[in-house]
Amino acid sequence: ILSVHTCPVAALGGKKTGGMNVYVRDLARELGHKGIKVDIFTRCESLNSPEVRRLGQNVNVIHIPSGPSKTLTPMAIFSNLSEFTANVMDFKRRHQTRYDLIHAHYWLSGLVGLKLKIAWKIPLIQTFHTLGLVKQRFLPGLTEPPTRIAAEKQLVRMGNLILAFTADEVGHLQNLYGASLKKITVIPPGVDVNRFRPVTARIAKDKIGISPKPKQRMILFVGRLDPVKRVEVLLSAFKQIADKTIELVIIGGESGDENLGRLKLLPENLKIGGRVSFLGQRDQIILPFYYSAAELVIVPSSYESFGLVALESMACGTPVVASKVGPPAGPPSNTPGRK
Repeated sequence: ILSVHTCPVAALGGKKTGGMNVYVRDLARELGHKGIKVDIFTRCESLNSPEVRRLGQNVNVIHIPSGPSKTLTPMAIFSNLSEFTANVMDFKRRHQTRYDLIHAHYWLSGLVGLKLKIAWKIPLIQTFHTLGLVKQRFLPGLTEPPTRIAAEKQLVRMGNLILAFTADEVGHLQNLYGASLKKITVIPPGVDVNRFRPVTARIAKDKIGISPKPKQRMILFVGRLDPVKRVEVLLSAFKQIADKTIELVIIGGESGDENLGRLKLLPENLKIGGRVSFLGQRDQIILPFYYSAAELVIVPSSYESFGLVALESMACGTPVVASKVGPPAGPPSNTPGRK
């Protein structure tokens, strides 16, 4: 598995950590449980990262040197892809490992995957997660780098299989990228229902340290604080709610994130500062309690290829209000609803 630009074990809710990290991590773990050996190659962002980290049964995360060991922009990562590819090949030689299949995530990983596919003579599965031309369509004023668009078109042509999440994504791949339907397989994203399951509001609020006041109610947002998530729209809409017993809790964003700093100024400007809380990053272990404590989870994104937050919320029995821009169409199977 190739996850070049973001590590599947990185803390969630940062500038570039979200649904893809969860997806790659849990996919690898489930494959490992089924007896399939998986190596996840990701770019080393810290000198303290071990070369190999065991993620679970049959699964390792391999930190590959590629440029300076720090967070880089996608285009800076692109400039160092040749080094990344060479170091992946070197790891394989040193460990005398044989691989049967490559699964690349995001366009940067796909470019590495194409090189490895040719060198190792094995198939390449490509999952895009987001597409540059689609982001431009849904975010007026955004211009994705031509390098990205060209890479995505190349991957559509040269990959052996494209794994899409929804019928909408299939349509985008066909209409914007000229993808052949024969090359595309749709497998909707899933959610760990052993972790994300209903908990009573009283227990949930006690777990996360919220006083169980009878009249206190919470609306919740969980996700990266990227412009595509439209947190500004959520804040403006929340201002229209006159009921002062309802608060808005925003989970996501890391220290130093310019989007977090910018968004934190808006509640005061909108005169709702006392009713909005920015909690920063939260571990997945505690997220089910936030979902269960909330009356409602909001997903106001202008573009969602994934919809993982909505799935997690519904798995916890909490209703979701979401923009009509993609998945999910319904709750996970056998999920109790909230009365």
